[in-house]
Amino acid sequence: MAGINLATAQAHLDAWLSANIAVAKGKSYSMNGRSLTLADVNEIQGQIQYWERRVVAMQNNSGGTDYTLADFSE
Repeated sequence: MAGINLATAQAHLDAWLSANIAVAKGKSYSMNGRSLTLADVNEIQGQIQYWERRVVAMQNNSGGTDYTLADFSE
């Protein structure tokens, strides 16, 4: 995704974390015209991991060092 800065990546991460909390409480959550429910928990968790990696990589890369993050999920 070209053009994504740290603030935008953090906003996406925050939105997916909010979705996760709402769904964990048994509620649905709407984002980008879509309603997420408990059935979408794997997608929500995948998006959290994705955006968390983007945020961490951007934070770490601000010093000029290039990092690669490992994925230990199944």
